[in-house]
Amino acid sequence: MTHPFGNTGDAQALATIRSSLERGEFAAAIAACRARLAKAPDCAPTWAMMADALAATGDVGEAGKSLSRAIQCDGSVPGYHVRMGDLFARIGRAKEASACFGRALALDATHLPALLGQANATWAAGDLVQARALWQQVLAARPDDAFAARNVRLLNGQLVERWHFPMVSDGPRNRDYERALKKAIRPDSVVLDIGAGTGLLSMMAARAGAARVIACEAKPVLAELAGEIVAANGHAERVRVLAKPSYQIDPASDFPDGVRPNVIVAEIFDATVIGEGALPTFAHALSQLAAPGAQVIPARATLYGVLVQSDSVWREGAADTASGFDLRALNRYRPDCVGIEASSFEGIALSDDFAIFDFDFTRTDAASARKARLQVPVTRAGVCHGVLYWIKLHLDDELTLDNRPDLGAGRSDAYCAHWHQMVRLLIPALEVKPGMSLQIDAQHDRHAVALLVRDPATGECAL
Repeated sequence: MTHPFGNTGDAQALATIRSSLERGEFAAAIAACRARLAKAPDCAPTWAMMADALAATGDVGEAGKSLSRAIQCDGSVPGYHVRMGDLFARIGRAKEASACFGRALALDATHLPALLGQANATWAAGDLVQARALWQQVLAARPDDAFAARNVRLLNGQLVERWHFPMVSDGPRNRDYERALKKAIRPDSVVLDIGAGTGLLSMMAARAGAARVIACEAKPVLAELAGEIVAANGHAERVRVLAKPSYQIDPASDFPDGVRPNVIVAEIFDATVIGEGALPTFAHALSQLAAPGAQVIPARATLYGVLVQSDSVWREGAADTASGFDLRALNRYRPDCVGIEASSFEGIALSDDFAIFDFDFTRTDAASARKARLQVPVTRAGVCHGVLYWIKLHLDDELTLDNRPDLGAGRSDAYCAHWHQMVRLLIPALEVKPGMSLQIDAQHDRHAVALLVRDPATGECAL
């Protein structure tokens, strides 16, 4: 138990130590604590102030020992457990920190410093959903706390990726997906929306007259949000949101009355088409979930490339010299690709567009070619810094969407701004001129695309 304060002198001694701490006189505080503990070795407040002084000087190990003694003397004080949690957090041991904050909250569920510490420790441990819930509790207790409000926003931004905003605001994308859905849907249509996100395509399907729509979304936070949005827009009766990936759907329990989807729609594409698992996802849905003959939107996609010169993009992911020093060794750690935004891209095309791979989402087999050897003619002299990828989605036999950047030739009416492009950098960059061809060996494994580009002069691979 805490050593009792038997007289005014005891209280004054502790007040003196506290004043030294407040003035930053840590050596004096440590000396006074030691003198006090020689007389009262079971005084928990003295051990706690000793820990504060030691921690302030950077001696975290000894501070922890002092806090342990304080807790041994009196484990009923939430603040001691909080300070121990702060020490663990300081040295990056989030699990131990969380346990300390948990003990403090068990003593007092409203203890705000413990709640703050637990929120940060949970965030550091990677449990973003629980961290957000804790920060929301902090914000409820302190509604004017700007940092608490900021942290809730930061966590929301990590739980729902920023690209959802430009995606749902992409006019051509929304227009043509809805056109394709209207063409495909009949009064008896059952639609499966894979990777539903906010539920936008599901609501389009419901508005187009689908009898039922099953929306599946792997991220629980997004699935909850989709349910809220669907209900707010009056489509909850026909749109059912499942908080699971399509691979985990059980037709017996997740599809009402034994129905099977006869329309599958998804927008699960990255800058190389297949990086978000589009091929195996569609194949599984067709073979395991859908009714025979189900229509897939989009039906196909093509990954295109074009040789580009862009010194600004090349320098985002490659190095040569700086201030007269050779830094090319850094290129061993270069990124494979650099993302660009077409609206700010500075570069020129050195070739015509060329198709790298065609992907058919209406097939359940894996028979499509996984390798291609391309000979790409150079149409303009310059320095080839890389291969720029862009994609075209064939929603059906008529409707297409693409993200080909301008490059001086303008954009199509079906240009989708929310899909960014990628440039596969060449190290070293290659001097090219008309009459040359670059050999490109392309491969994919149904999940990712890789290119080898050969120097037309030497035949060697540009890394």
